[in-house]
Formats: sequence, structure tokens, C-alpha cells
Amino acid sequence: MKPEALLFCILSGAHALPWSTLDTTLGGRLKPATPLALPCFTSYSGKPNAVNETSCTTTRENWKMNDLHVSTAGSYMNLQSEMCLSDPVDQCLIDNTISPAPLPAGNTSCNQGSIPSYYIDVTGAGDVVAAFDFARKHRVRLSIKNSGHDFMMRNTGKGSLSLWTHNLQHIAYHPSFTPKGCNASFGAAMTVAAGVDGNTAHEFADAHNSTIIGPYSPSVTVSAGWLMGGGHGVLAPVYGLGVDRVLEFHIVTPDGIERTVNACQDPDLFFALRGGGGGTFGVVLSATHRVEPRIPIVFADIHLPSNISSETALKWVKMLIDESLDWGSAGWGGHVAGTYVTHFNPLPALTADNGTAARAAFRRLTDFALSLGGTSNVNVYPSWLAIWNKFLLPYDALQAGAAGMASSRLLPADIFATEEGRESIIDYLRAAQDLGFNPVNFYTPVTTPFVYQRGQNTSAGSVDRGTSVTPAWYHSLWHLQTIGSMAWNSSYADRLNYLTHLTNATIQAEALAGPTAGSHFNEANPFASGWQESYWGTENYEKLLQIKKKYDPHRLLKCWKCIGFEEEDISSAQFACQGKLQLDVDRAFS
Repeated sequence: MKPEALLFCILSGAHALPWSTLDTTLGGRLKPATPLALPCFTSYSGKPNAVNETSCTTTRENWKMNDLHVSTAGSYMNLQSEMCLSDPVDQCLIDNTISPAPLPAGNTSCNQGSIPSYYIDVTGAGDVVAAFDFARKHRVRLSIKNSGHDFMMRNTGKGSLSLWTHNLQHIAYHPSFTPKGCNASFGAAMTVAAGVDGNTAHEFADAHNSTIIGPYSPSVTVSAGWLMGGGHGVLAPVYGLGVDRVLEFHIVTPDGIERTVNACQDPDLFFALRGGGGGTFGVVLSATHRVEPRIPIVFADIHLPSNISSETALKWVKMLIDESLDWGSAGWGGHVAGTYVTHFNPLPALTADNGTAARAAFRRLTDFALSLGGTSNVNVYPSWLAIWNKFLLPYDALQAGAAGMASSRLLPADIFATEEGRESIIDYLRAAQDLGFNPVNFYTPVTTPFVYQRGQNTSAGSVDRGTSVTPAWYHSLWHLQTIGSMAWNSSYADRLNYLTHLTNATIQAEALAGPTAGSHFNEANPFASGWQESYWGTENYEKLLQIKKKYDPHRLLKCWKCIGFEEEDISSAQFACQGKLQLDVDRAFS
């Protein structure tokens, strides 16, 4: 028996489905999805497995490398998408704290965890149509994986058939773009396939004298989950979120129809895709984005020494809080953290004087950092790509292989306008410190469309922007995050304890931000309550739910706390790997 045939048998088990029929339809391209670390184990799902020393060595030496996980169908950047969180035995991982990772113990079994049973390497619409047809006939759960960066465990699922869109790589530049079926033409645009990562898109845009507003990480893709969840980035304060800039989607919906979706064709679905989230309304094959000219950008990059104390970090963060409203009003965006600030500004008013005004804006932070032996660089660079290649790209290769999870809340700009409000943020961080979150590790994106929304000549909540993200994006300044991780070999008690602390931090952040604030759908606490209101707002959620029912009446696409997820799904077999933990987290706060 061929190895792949053996794996089909192992994964199908007693509940065999006619997978061979789908494989024939796909021309033999249906593949078993196996854990990345499988070559290092002598047992797989209770059956003997032959160790592959070459593959095992490669995996152990590169376990933290983004590219290894992105380019493997059954691997994910964040380990919670591979673990079965509610059952610590059900996983196939190696130690991410040592490099190269040590070999697993000889008596340890590699188990499937949350990794899907099979995957299709999607090459076009026909593959997706075949998958939807098979799922509809045989009630097979589907999941969609692209680069695997999802924090929320929506791009995976035990027993599911995975649609892997990573290898959709075409990209095109349009000097002027008219969406299909529309009369109005827009300026320059780029059509970017679902699998094209940020690095490729930025290089392509620069080669066409353009700047695309995309993700900060080189391996996050431009046209998939990042975009459909909102699409925040360091240039968003001036140019808007990704959902503000997208002009058109090429998608296959669960009813099996290939569609070109924009403001003139299926406008309800266009609304849903502009913030309703990935893995929900269909499989996006590509999207077309407005681009900006290739222009100079000011970059402010100030770092403290890494060995500072928690109190020094809090003092530094208080300075960041004090300055942020002025920075935001002037068009700055980027990141603030317990040991650094990196900010960017593309506005000509800041780039025309060789950085003099920019250096003045960051003088207080520069002086503080230098007094402690830190560094400061505030200068004008000729393009986004120049900054990207020199300062960002070299430091993003080792982000994978950990179970990182976040809690987020969009902080309204009003909080930063008073001393009382600014002090309340510090109080929140001190409370989070009591829960085990070190302020030295504090990190928050400053990537809301702060200046952009003012340019729309509208108040914060008075306009239909055509996007379905929470309206809080358009009147907030910070995307406040609390980030931590669980050990790769954590016990159930450890996982519950971590998630209870994370949820406590979420509740405190909600109290800080106020009732009108929301959370970023892609970077929230997966176990928090009130997620419908938090991610979209009540009005948007009800509208999105009706659109979901229209295009996916059989609920073929169902993911954890996505549009259409119901409370009874928590206890269902489909979500067994999250459900027990959710129920126990809920009990901790009942």
C-alpha cells in the first residue's frame, strides 16, 4: 500500500467517506494533511510511523521560521491552530524554546490535533466548486488556510477538508481600474491573488512606482484574511484600512458560483467581504486594491535597552500615551511598545523638510531613550520599500512555532484627550501586570484610520462607509493589545489558567475603552463573550448574518465565532478542541 493510501485509511477511520471520488474529480490532487513534525515521531495516531531523519532535521532546525510553516499545508504560524486546546495529548509539536528543537521522546505519539484531515492545493475556481459540491453532498466541514497566520483558530479544524490558497500567486498592475459592471473609474490599482504575501506585493508596487497599503509582516497575504478582517497597517491612519481601499473581489461562494464582487455587482456581498472576516462568505481567489504613488516616508524608530525594569517600561509607555494624540492628528501611525516606538508618516508636510519637524515631534522620546543607552533614528526615506527592506524585512523571519494569543480593544481617541483618560490606560496596564502581563512586553498597533476618516468629511458614526468592520475603527487611536503565549507542552490546567487571565484582561480593557469601543476581529480573545457586538456592532452583525444565510444556506463554511456561529456550536463535535475550554472559561466568570 502506498504511504498516501495508508494515510487516507488512518484519517478516514470508521466513518469512511468517498474521498477517492473527490480525488478523482481533482485529478489526484486531494492530499492528506499531516502535522509538520510528523517525520520526527515513531508513532502517528496510534500506528507505527517511520522517522524521516532528513525531514526531521530540517523541521527541528527551522521550527521558528515563518517560511517553513507558511509553505506547508498542515502547519500554522500559531500553534493553537495545530493543538487540540481542550485535549493536550492531541497534538504533534516539538519544543519551540530551544533551537534546534530536541527530538521528541521515543514513546511520544504524533496526533492530528486540530489539523484538517485532507487539503486541496487550490489552483483556481474549479477546485473550490468541487470542494463545495463534495461538502454539500457529504456534510463535510470545510476550512480555509492561506498563510496560516490566524490567531483565532478559524483557518483549521479537526476532521475538515482544507482549501489551501497559498499557491495562488498572480499579480497585475492597472494604471486605471474600472470595477466590472461599474461606470466609475478609479486611479491606479493592483489585482493581487489570495496567496501573494506582503513582501511580494510591496516589491511589485514599488516596481510600478506605487505603494500598496498592506500588512506589516512579510508573510501575511494582502487579499485574504488580513483584508477581510479589516486590513490595518502602519499607513492606514492616512490612507485608510484595507477594506476602505479594496475595489473588487474574485470569489467562489458556497452556493458554487464564481463571482466578481464590487459595489455594482453583489453589493451586499461586497459589504460583507469588507470586514465580515475570512473563512465565512466564500473562498477569495483575488482582490483589487487602490494604490498610492511611490513617495517619500518619514520613519521614526526609537528603542530602549532590552533589560529595562517594569517601572521604566511603564514610565516610557506613559510618555507614548501623552504624545499619541498629537502624533495621530499629524498623520503618524505604527507601533508602540514597552521598549520601543516605530512610527511612519507619508504626508508631504512631514517629508519636505528632511525630517526636522519629525525629529522635533519625537524629541522627548529620543532624549529618554538615549539617556538609558538606547537608540533613535528619525529620518526621511525615499519610499516605503526602502524602509521595508532595510528595517523590517530582516527581523520578521522568526515569528512562528509558538501558541501566541492576544486580547485587543480599540481605544477611542477621546481617552487620550485628558490626563484622567491617559492615566486610566496606565492603571489598566498595572492591573494587567498583576495578572502576569509584563509591561516590558507591552505592544500595541497604532493603525486606525485616524486622519483618513477626517478626510471623508464625516463624524465618527454618521456615515455608511460601505465597510462591515466595527464602526469603532473610525473613531479610535490605539488598537490596545495584551499578548501572551502558552507553552507548547502546557497542561489543560495551564491553558485554562492562561485563558482565564487573558479574559480577565479583556474585561478590564472593555471597561477602559467604554461601551462604544470594539475589537479587531483578527486579533481578539477567541474565548471572550459578547463577540458579535465587539467585532462588528449589533447593526452590522445582523446585516452580515442575513448575507451569510443568502450565500451559504447550508452553512458549509463554519468557523469559530465567525458570522453564523451559534452558541450551541460551542458544545458541538466540530469545535470540540475549543468548546470545553470555552465552557470552563465561562464558568470562571459566572
